[in-house]
Amino acid sequence: MTTLISATPPASAPDAPRSPGHLVAWLSNPRNALLAAVLILTAGVGLDALSDPDVWWHIQLGDWIIAHHQIPAGELFAYTAFGNPLVAHEWLSETLFAALAAVGGLLLVTVLMGLIAWSAMGATLLRGRLRGAGPVVLAVGLALGARTAEPVLGTRPQVFTFALVCWTLWIAESYLRSGGRRLWLLPPLFLLWANLHAGFIAGIALLVIVVVTEAVKRRWSIGTVASRQRITQLGVAVGASALAACVNPYGPGLFIFAATTGGAERQKGIIEWQSPNFGDPTMWVLLALLLTFAALTVTVLARPALRRHFDLRDFVLAAVGAGLALTSVRNTAICVAVMIPPWMAMAAAVLRSLETRRASKRPATRPGHAAPAMGVALIALGVLGVGAIGARVAQSATPQGIATAYPACATAVLARSPTTQRVFTAYGTGGYVIYRLWPRASVYEYGESISLGTAVFDNYVRIAAGAVTTPTALQLLTSSDTTAVLYSKGALTDELGATPGWTQVVDDHGVLLYLRGDASWALGATCAGAATG
Repeated sequence: MTTLISATPPASAPDAPRSPGHLVAWLSNPRNALLAAVLILTAGVGLDALSDPDVWWHIQLGDWIIAHHQIPAGELFAYTAFGNPLVAHEWLSETLFAALAAVGGLLLVTVLMGLIAWSAMGATLLRGRLRGAGPVVLAVGLALGARTAEPVLGTRPQVFTFALVCWTLWIAESYLRSGGRRLWLLPPLFLLWANLHAGFIAGIALLVIVVVTEAVKRRWSIGTVASRQRITQLGVAVGASALAACVNPYGPGLFIFAATTGGAERQKGIIEWQSPNFGDPTMWVLLALLLTFAALTVTVLARPALRRHFDLRDFVLAAVGAGLALTSVRNTAICVAVMIPPWMAMAAAVLRSLETRRASKRPATRPGHAAPAMGVALIALGVLGVGAIGARVAQSATPQGIATAYPACATAVLARSPTTQRVFTAYGTGGYVIYRLWPRASVYEYGESISLGTAVFDNYVRIAAGAVTTPTALQLLTSSDTTAVLYSKGALTDELGATPGWTQVVDDHGVLLYLRGDASWALGATCAGAATG
């Protein structure tokens, strides 16, 4: 039987307070207060100043764009690939990062990206509410989604993709349900998105899936269907959005870049491009999401009375999201965006079914309400929790906090060099060295590994491991004319210590700085106490 989508909001969706009297009544319901507290707490999930070391070179590249009023066409920061073609698909994010950092340092960039991630939680809440989930299920779903996405959030441009996927799906789903003009927000949104991050292609792909599945549902009368006019209009908006996304420095070619990058990067063994390792505790929440979603799906499909709460569109989007997350860790956020709202819908349906069964076995009672003070206390706990997270993040963004995570002292020593340095350093540290020293120093390999290519990355791995078979680590350092090595104690530094011509200059809380050739300008430097500033 076909059901037409109604514009009437679900009865189970909680109404927001609209007056002091409504506010008191709203706070008197502990479920509402719980939802408010969880929503507030999710603001802290995306607040992380130092989790993504790429933020440093993003800021430096943004500074270059602002200073030169153009987007670079070739690699700037790596001496192993200088001048290689560069697709700066995040140029607008990087410009924004640089502008904010110039005003408020790393902390201001962190706050912005935290707010962007929080907006994704808000869009997820709206989509769950649209599907009829009550405050407790919304709160649990938000907490699960936030914890699942947390490992891939932080000060990184891909957070824009997470948020914009969530808002794009809210626009599409709410339009299919109730119509309106919001649909035409999609083309300008994709115009912006295509210049912020190449993940816009995920948004286009998900919208295409929505349109196709809605058309299939209508053609074969599957479940709740939208009107033909709305499906058609959504298809037109998706086409207009794809055209708008072509307005970027690389035109339609950016679609090809976005579609092919993942496969190339997965070959390099970079963790975030690999399948999740469920032996890692940080991935257990993702596993919990996948398993509970599967369990809810089986439960809903097994009960005829609940089947209307599972939509074909949900199944297809969830399958795509799970496939993406199982292919690459960095896609975890997209998985959250597509899975959590239907998870909320199904969990709410199952919970209502259980409550109905229990109610039939006991006398009816009126739902109780707690004092508003309990609601205020719950919300206060949420605020205090976010405040504690914010204080920790603010401390980590100080020079002292940064020095505990990066070799700030050793880079300060390199800054004294009378000549330009070519520095081999850890993949994650490369961005910081670029930020602190470029153009007085360049690096062997860093986070923009796409433009550097597979050969450079493979050689980087051999050097980092201190390879003793041909080509050895020392041979690769010599052939690349590397003049400095900034690396943690291990096989590589042991080899350098035993090789004439290399001089250890400082030990920056376990990260050693070696110089090749004349090191007289750096002798006498010390990093004692560097970690504490």
